[in-house]
Amino acid sequence: MNTTQRYKLLDGTFSPTEATQILLALVKSKMDFHDREKFSNEERFGRNVAHSKRRLAELRQLHETLRTVCQSAADTGRSVQVNGWIEIALIPSAEAEPLTSAI
Repeated sequence: MNTTQRYKLLDGTFSPTEATQILLALVKSKMDFHDREKFSNEERFGRNVAHSKRRLAELRQLHETLRTVCQSAADTGRSVQVNGWIEIALIPSAEAEPLTSAI
């Protein structure tokens, strides 16, 4: 049985405004997740939050990059083609990382 599944999340051509809304909403959702996770692990459990801090920094940079790309498309009268896949693999439990580390 194949334990890796692929799902098409995004597939289309969008106006710069639509692409900005879609892409930044995805990144913002991930940032919100890591903000909540960081707060929960740090405040409630006293756990190391280095992973969430690192991911937040990466996501902030991605947010800015995507905003810039979409603005460039708007400035040059172009559309934005977006294709995005989600790949999920089931792995043995012994190799599994805690859920918060994998996201």
